[in-house]
Amino acid sequence: DSRTIVVATGARHRHLGIEGEESYIGSGISYCATCDGAFFRKRVTACVGGGDVALSDALYLSKICEKVYLIHRRDEFRAAKTIIEQVKNTPNIELLTPYEVHKISGDGIIEKIVVTNSNTGEERELEISGLFIAVGMEPETDFVADLIERDEQGYIVAGEDTLTNVPGIMAAGDVRTKKLRQVVTAVADGACAIQAVEEYLQEIP
Repeated sequence: DSRTIVVATGARHRHLGIEGEESYIGSGISYCATCDGAFFRKRVTACVGGGDVALSDALYLSKICEKVYLIHRRDEFRAAKTIIEQVKNTPNIELLTPYEVHKISGDGIIEKIVVTNSNTGEERELEISGLFIAVGMEPETDFVADLIERDEQGYIVAGEDTLTNVPGIMAAGDVRTKKLRQVVTAVADGACAIQAVEEYLQEIP
């Protein structure tokens, strides 16, 4: 039996959930523009999302790609105003709002997508080489749903000390509530969690 548990199961990129998405991952679909953007230099790409990450991805891609479509299902973006203004002032970024990706097609790799206007139902076919999806993250916490307090998004409620509402259970990395989710913050959480474990064990008679 274990006296302490450190939950560090991380978070996964949220998918669009449309037909064919899984089969094109790595063959045109990416969830990280800074990781894979260079493979699409001087090509036409599309970003999906309306937050800071999606708009930052579009700006990054606009510097290396011929054209970037920015697709968002709502009329308004959720990103910071400064980023929104930069996107609107970038000539090779075309905003498609409110649109949703409806279909992906291509012979082994992405060649086209069909987007649908959320208000009118109008469809547009876009010829692209890469589709970058930035519609949020989903924490891997379903298995502790009945054990530990989670927030509305499913992240484990824990501060910088990694302590949860259950004594002896700590949460580290992308799985816990925090503003910044990067490798460096996850590593820091790991150190804090070990410290918390040691302190907890010392208090046990």
